[in-house]
Amino acid sequence: MSAQLLKRKGTGRPTPAFHVARPPARSAIGSAVLFALYGLPSVGAAQQAPPETPAASAQPVTAGGELQEVVVTANRRTQALEEVPYSISVIGAQQLAQAAITDIASLTEQVPGLSTYNLGARLAAATAPNIRGINATGFPRGFRTFEQDPVGTYIGNSPIDGYYELVDIKQVEILRGPQGTLYGAGALGGAIRIIPNSPELGAYHGSIEVSGGKVANASSPSFSADGVINVPIGDTLAFRASGKYAYDPGFVDVVGLLKRASDSPYAVPLLANPQDPVGSPPIYYSENGWNWQRTTTLRGSLLWKPAEAFRAEVNDLYSHVYGNGGPTVNFDWPGGPDPYNPAATLPPGSHYTEFSRIDQPFNRHTNLLSLDMTYDAGFATLSTTSSYRTTAGAALLDQTWNITGQGGGFLVPYYAGVPANPRFVYSFLFSDRQHTFTQEVRLVSNTGANGAFDYVLGLFYEDQFSEGVWNVFAPGSYERSVAQGCTTPVSAGSVYPECLTIVGPNGLTFIQDDKQTFQDKSVFGELTWHFLPHGQITVGARHFMQDFTDAQLYHDYTFAEDVPPTPHNASASKTVGKVNPSYEYAPKQFVYALWSQGFRRGGANSVPYTGIFQESPLVRYYQPDSTNNYEVGLKGRLNNGLTYSAAVFDIKWNKPQISASLPSGNLVVYNANTAESKGFELESAGPLPLPDLSYVISYAYVDAKLTSDYSLPANNGLGVITPGEIMGKAGTQLPGSSKNNVSATLVYSRYVGPGYGLSLSLNGSYHSPILFDYGATPGFSTQVRQSSSFAIMNLSAALTHNRWTATLYGTNILNRQNVLAPPSQPNQVGGLTNDYTVSRPRELGLRVGYDF
Repeated sequence: MSAQLLKRKGTGRPTPAFHVARPPARSAIGSAVLFALYGLPSVGAAQQAPPETPAASAQPVTAGGELQEVVVTANRRTQALEEVPYSISVIGAQQLAQAAITDIASLTEQVPGLSTYNLGARLAAATAPNIRGINATGFPRGFRTFEQDPVGTYIGNSPIDGYYELVDIKQVEILRGPQGTLYGAGALGGAIRIIPNSPELGAYHGSIEVSGGKVANASSPSFSADGVINVPIGDTLAFRASGKYAYDPGFVDVVGLLKRASDSPYAVPLLANPQDPVGSPPIYYSENGWNWQRTTTLRGSLLWKPAEAFRAEVNDLYSHVYGNGGPTVNFDWPGGPDPYNPAATLPPGSHYTEFSRIDQPFNRHTNLLSLDMTYDAGFATLSTTSSYRTTAGAALLDQTWNITGQGGGFLVPYYAGVPANPRFVYSFLFSDRQHTFTQEVRLVSNTGANGAFDYVLGLFYEDQFSEGVWNVFAPGSYERSVAQGCTTPVSAGSVYPECLTIVGPNGLTFIQDDKQTFQDKSVFGELTWHFLPHGQITVGARHFMQDFTDAQLYHDYTFAEDVPPTPHNASASKTVGKVNPSYEYAPKQFVYALWSQGFRRGGANSVPYTGIFQESPLVRYYQPDSTNNYEVGLKGRLNNGLTYSAAVFDIKWNKPQISASLPSGNLVVYNANTAESKGFELESAGPLPLPDLSYVISYAYVDAKLTSDYSLPANNGLGVITPGEIMGKAGTQLPGSSKNNVSATLVYSRYVGPGYGLSLSLNGSYHSPILFDYGATPGFSTQVRQSSSFAIMNLSAALTHNRWTATLYGTNILNRQNVLAPPSQPNQVGGLTNDYTVSRPRELGLRVGYDF
């Protein structure tokens, strides 16, 4: 899907587009002839017309009313979208606003073939996007991902991790299919390039915008404020700053919270009867609008251009998100007594009700500092990108009902005591941090129109450190067992006085601390030979040299297990390639073929070799995985700006990596044998025969499956390594992506009076269900879990006058509740474990902006 950036000159905020000249009217017969000649349309072009006055247009249409073409830099050089010989989608700033796209998760709702497990910002470290179904990991843990992401994500030329909102963005480019040669390890299924606006020399301008809205079932309004300012500093310097603050009110009402002195993970529930520390019930309370979120995103850029041939740009992106709870609800609980305090009754669940014993706060900081320098040497342009990125976050999750239901509750006595603590709380605290330095040097040829060859040569270096910590708490249980007079630790079937719960400091029962280091050194290049006036072929290669180390500490206080953090090392060396011929068979009409490879690093699982947590030697390491993509396609652009693309692909995947929690509780990555993803993509954008009306539409079909069986031994959870504990069958659908995806947007833009312009946009998208499991597998879920089909419709109406723009908007206007993720432990404890992750309900609001 694509849309040209539509904005006023020099501002970072998109404004409605209005036609000053209409394209020639086309009859139905004429349209049919165009489609017969040029094939199916594609979403690659811009639905652009000039803004309110021709002088204010940053990208005007031609005198004949032709829509401007979209320009991308996906191949490290400037090209028209239709010239890029593989499947790529572009979303401009206006389309981001019209479709309510604020982050990567909401981007996946609008781009067919791009998917993620959307579990909210609090679990951003545990989820990653995938393209064309290249993902083999099932329902994610709250812990951060151990394996490298299957999609490379960039802001400008710099890789990025963490959570951030899309602020002051020029466009987003989605590169489908393996991109191993230019984008390196991790671009196994494709790449996402977020292109921000750069500072402008010699122009002082800016914009501000505020918004407010009403979210269904929320007790407070949503609110956001953002702004952009561009300041020239002499003739060679310019500074640009942008920022956004957004408050998203909660729409979930939580029931069954236990009052504590604070929301720290080890705060003990307070006693309703302080005179009875053993049998006292807790103090209950409820909370409306529980799952709120506040996000701050800031970006500063400094451009120095002392000569036409040289430019340097420093960028700093900062993001902070914090909030409480998540978009989870329980509509299955029929109501009934609290399992730990039968004297209290929990009401029935509903579509906007959740049951939790504690508040669940989360936070994340993300920062990206980068320096881009380019020098035009005439024959080629030399570019360097240096970046340092960090992300750190924490999330507290209530697991009381899950531990109660696990295995019929056989672990409950060890943590809740005998008899069970009526104030029992069992919580997970996931925290992670990562810092990464990258350096890339590129030499890109400046071949003229008649040149025979183009080339890209480059060097890349990455040095990364990651740490993830998993803490488990049972606050208050030990103190209660002491008050009971328990003298002997709990054991299976024990009774008083064998009821002493064993914990560490502050009620800590278990800690796992995993630290990873990773280095990547690679050299890459692509060469394009223009062997005919309208024919070319590109060949490329990249060679990787990688080193990975993992060290993991386990300390289980309750079961007296202690595993020191012994480092485990894994190295890899790999070369990937690319062959990509294309031919312009008519003006701006292209046919292409592509073979491209992707690669992802392997690694080590720092699992115990002995004791109750021991694991098989076969899961101590995991191998790199790789993809081979075979693709053919058509794409082009007609004279009136209508664009189209059609692509058919077949991706062979060798040694797919699967990240999972084993029956023993060990968190590992292991390899399946082979998998395959097949499908096709259709995209189109352009004007419709009706005056002032344009469209964007895209469709993707993705069928990703295992193509061979795999079976590995693993700890069965009782300290015994058992054959076949990890297994998969050929023909099993891969989790994490839907088969059918479609997105469509209609835009109507025109003048409605002197100095006034109106733009109406209707946007809708549909995804078929996403699988979360491989099915009935020993040690895993006994049933296949999947999301609901996902459908959403958004509407906006923008009125512009001079420098002002007022926009009425509605997101999810049909107020459909989509189940984004099913319960991880369904139908336990009478249904209290049935937590569904759901989509945000309808929001109606107003945005007001001013350009200066």
